[in-house]
Amino acid sequence: MRIYIASKYLDHEIINKEIYNQLTDAGFDVFLPKSINIDAYTDEEMFIVGERCFDEMDMCDVILIVEPFGNSVSCEVGYAICQKRRMNLKKTLILLSSTGTDGKESKREAMITPYFDIVVNSIQELINHLYIIDKQQ
Repeated sequence: MRIYIASKYLDHEIINKEIYNQLTDAGFDVFLPKSINIDAYTDEEMFIVGERCFDEMDMCDVILIVEPFGNSVSCEVGYAICQKRRMNLKKTLILLSSTGTDGKESKREAMITPYFDIVVNSIQELINHLYIIDKQQ
């Protein structure tokens, strides 16, 4: 099972590393966009990063969305929803609620929230759900 971490690139740098490390320590195959090592300031760099992220999402079984999120993560979520709805691909969308990261209540979005398969409040809760999903595959 491969997991894609959809999270703010810079603002969540510390939590992203923590998530990545704990998931890999738990034995999961994880992709974190930061690993592309391109800061994406120019249009060309943004295109390279975007294409790589879409390719990685195509290969992942689980899309982990870390709150709070902005435009790029909203795009990743929309792409994953499209994969489930239109392409009939088996994707599990998991939200790591901001309640678990910064104590603020999660913001509900009509075009996003209903498509989350699982909402977790901690990395450990996430790992527990991933073990269950992995056994079911």
